[in-house]
Amino acid sequence: MRVEADPINNVSPEVSAKGEFYAQKYEEVFVGGYKLWEEIKKNPKLPRKLYFIGTNGNNANNVAEATMDVLAYIPAPDGTTMMRRRATEEYPDIVFAFAVSDDEVSANAKMSPVDLYMEDEEQYRRLELDAIKAFADEDYGDIPAAMVVGESALDTPEVAEIVSKGLVIWCDADQEWTWAKTQFQMAAGGGFFVRSGRDVVRPPVWAIANGWDADVDDTEGKLEYFEILAGHRKKYEELATLRLRTDITKVAENPIWGAERLVKAMAEHFGISSDEVVEEELLENDLAKFLEGARLSKYLTPALAWCAEQGAATIEELVENADDFSESLGMKPLEKKRMTKAAESVTLL
Repeated sequence: MRVEADPINNVSPEVSAKGEFYAQKYEEVFVGGYKLWEEIKKNPKLPRKLYFIGTNGNNANNVAEATMDVLAYIPAPDGTTMMRRRATEEYPDIVFAFAVSDDEVSANAKMSPVDLYMEDEEQYRRLELDAIKAFADEDYGDIPAAMVVGESALDTPEVAEIVSKGLVIWCDADQEWTWAKTQFQMAAGGGFFVRSGRDVVRPPVWAIANGWDADVDDTEGKLEYFEILAGHRKKYEELATLRLRTDITKVAENPIWGAERLVKAMAEHFGISSDEVVEEELLENDLAKFLEGARLSKYLTPALAWCAEQGAATIEELVENADDFSESLGMKPLEKKRMTKAAESVTLL
């Protein structure tokens, strides 16, 4: 075994260090989402529901779910990062509401969505509208909520009106990209390979109704597909509050990086003021020094979460409630003693 290697996972120190780097990088993204949602909850005028629009094959489902994970994140009291959480330990639940309008239609239709669309498009649109309206009318309280809206649903004026009352995020992707994604066809071979339902990206119902399914080389169909999408894109541009390219390599390979971009864009759009950010940075710097002096640096992330929940903006306010602070973070007896001594030193200044 190499010196300083990870004895549990049997990896080199280089690999271990890389893993720690990404664990911290992930944590920054998740904590950023947590802070943003805390600010959103303070302002009743800000929309609590997110609507993701775009073309099938744009990775919207994954990006939307990753964004919900990030916004609903609650830092662990013991400072454990998201990537280092253990299955045997209990951590705060990540709770959010998530729906896909196409899935809702499929669940409520008495036949396959494609068959229903082809036989009775009006009934298909009614089910689609009902699903989106039900989501919009539901009160989810303080948890974040998102719906991925079927790409042609916006053709219904009532749907466009409902969606416009929330935060509309356009997951934009190149038409060549989405065509290739939705026209996937398994290559011939001697082995067996079964893609899971989650991995399979089907064309939209209107494309299947036109016979564009599992034939990536259908040039004539592809051109017609592009022409229809051009009309859809105009609606996306009209309704979208934010726009994210989901076909770039970084986002396509890991939707968390798409969520990171959206969190930053949302903060800017909602006008989370620079004063608030500066105040948070000052508190974080002071808190980091305070905890470092008490040899409690591992509690920085949950300590910031505690300050946000309690409305503490200075170290002095934290010190006044040192016992509650130590108890809430689940500190061990010796750690509580170090915390008490550090608090006393602040009081004497």
